[in-house]
Amino acid sequence: MYKKLIIGKNGFIAQKLQERNTQCSVTTSCKDDKESVYLNLLNSEEFDYSMITADTSIIFLAAISSPDECNNNYEYAYKINVIGTKYFISEALSRGAKVLFFSSDVIYGNTEKAVDEDSATNPFGNYAKMKDEIEKFFEKEKNFKVFRLSYVLSKEDKYLSYLSSCIRKNEVAEVFHPFTRKVVYIEDVLEAIEQITKKWDSFSNQKFNICGEEDISRKNIADFFNECMSGSLKYELITPQEEFWEARPKDINITSKYFHRLIGRKPTKIENAIKQIIEQGE
Repeated sequence: MYKKLIIGKNGFIAQKLQERNTQCSVTTSCKDDKESVYLNLLNSEEFDYSMITADTSIIFLAAISSPDECNNNYEYAYKINVIGTKYFISEALSRGAKVLFFSSDVIYGNTEKAVDEDSATNPFGNYAKMKDEIEKFFEKEKNFKVFRLSYVLSKEDKYLSYLSSCIRKNEVAEVFHPFTRKVVYIEDVLEAIEQITKKWDSFSNQKFNICGEEDISRKNIADFFNECMSGSLKYELITPQEEFWEARPKDINITSKYFHRLIGRKPTKIENAIKQIIEQGE
């Protein structure tokens, strides 16, 4: 029987969770991986659901998450993100399991006014529409909760890796601007996951915006990073072409009514998060 089951093994959040909790089970769509549980969301009906019980906590991270791929390869992405996902979650809920589903702040679309968990959604792009469809399908299920993630900063962050490589190669980094999010540190996300599994019934709300408190731009991140690197980063600001915005909102002004209470403190400031990443050699 599964006590804690992570759906989607290879994402950076899943990998961090496995480091923290070696007793959890994880799924993979690779049949050759004998250390994990096989699940292909293209064929969700083939999964052995007998191992899921009322004591199972499911952390559902699997998805085609690239907005560009959801636009360019829509039918394939829809089969995974909606059809297969609906089937799996329905089967898990029918057995009494608790399901934490990972969604995204893009379901709010471009927002000038601040939005919170009670605000109406206005999904931007196919990826957001797929996430919104899953949320609405299960919105009356008490054992289904949703984390709507903003941009998560971690050691695996491609942007930080890019800035580091520019320093090593003595190249000028190209920084897209303006491009802002309520960036949240990976350690805060992991803490939120741990706490919701412990305090599930303490929160009557179904949805949580997992976000920082401040609007953080790519330029802000570059500046914070540069400060930690003694000013060795050189960059120039680049205005993204219109094609870039076809699958991405320019600004999502989200806030959270519940995140502080869930983790028992304010979210980590991003300048401090970047310092921690660099100091830990991440």
